[in-house]
Amino acid sequence: MLDRVREWLRERKEKLDLFDETNVDRLDNPLYALGHIVYFSWIVVFVTGVLLMIWYEPTTHGAYNSILRIQHEVPLGWLIRGAHKYAADMLILAIMLRIYRMYFLGEYKRPNELTWMILFASLVLAMISGITGYLLIWNQRAFWAAKTVLSVAVYLDQIPIIGASKFGSAIAFIFLGGPAVGQGALTRFYAIHFGISALLLIAVELYFIFTRRKRFGLSPTAIVVLLLMIVATSYIFPAEMGRRADPNRTPLPILSDWYFLALYQYVKYTPPLWAGLGPGFLITYGMLVPFLDRSKGRRPSERPFFTVVGVMALTYFVVFTTLIMFNIAVIDRDPHIVLVMTSVVLVIGLLLELRYRRRRRAAEAAAPKPPPRVVGARPAPTAG
Repeated sequence: MLDRVREWLRERKEKLDLFDETNVDRLDNPLYALGHIVYFSWIVVFVTGVLLMIWYEPTTHGAYNSILRIQHEVPLGWLIRGAHKYAADMLILAIMLRIYRMYFLGEYKRPNELTWMILFASLVLAMISGITGYLLIWNQRAFWAAKTVLSVAVYLDQIPIIGASKFGSAIAFIFLGGPAVGQGALTRFYAIHFGISALLLIAVELYFIFTRRKRFGLSPTAIVVLLLMIVATSYIFPAEMGRRADPNRTPLPILSDWYFLALYQYVKYTPPLWAGLGPGFLITYGMLVPFLDRSKGRRPSERPFFTVVGVMALTYFVVFTTLIMFNIAVIDRDPHIVLVMTSVVLVIGLLLELRYRRRRRAAEAAAPKPPPRVVGARPAPTAG
């Protein structure tokens, strides 16, 4: 058993492709430049983050004022801060698009399972880095957004039997460093926010050194265009400041960065226990889908059930994000509609999968069989 695991890891490590390095000949297609955009935006985030550390003060009393100083007094501070935020958005967007590309094109299948799992885990870590960095502004939205996200962990205490250990509260306490969002939480979020990027970037550089892979597949023109996009966005839409955090005033609706908005709407719709379990199930499904999908084909039509699940996840992400942005939710009605729709769509996906497999078996049975091979027979001589 151990030998099989070692062999599996050896084969997948040889085919590991973290940044689309093996697709450099397809850069004319933007979908295959996503891995390079991930690495590029990551470097921008790291460099600007180190510059921000020079002026940032990680205390509840000084954080907001230090951000104000960076934004309005430090030379080009607005650009450094804007580039940090929008490059981080670009990073997460590129990871998400690459995940959807690999999912719908079946690229997570053998021998790319390890690449997929690392990519999916990197999305989770990038989102954790995002929410921890968001609190560092110490404004109203960041304060209450962090409080909402950490309350999801506490819901895990409601799991029968296991919840008695209070491990959900323990997770929240590790991040909070106390009973509420305060200096302890700010210190921990600051360390986690920097630590995730720094440690992973060191690991990635070692990967490039040992595998001798190409770091940048983007042309100089593409890099300049991306930089101009970041600069223009930072100038036209300066990074948000908002009001200083006030634990006594709850803003409505409570919003965070765009990639968390769908989760907020989901938390609105579901009972506390399922609000805690749902994200865990989604992450587990994402990590294990290469092993759950046993179909032979890679095209969406050759694995209907997984295609339907992917379309449904994408649709919910867009719809839930839109609904919470406009503060639209009828709590007594919507959860039942969502539950019924989800059940119906999953059943349709399952029926399509069964129909496809039945037709495939029928086609294989109807196909002409190759003539049996006679042992010892010599191949027929070729003409000429």
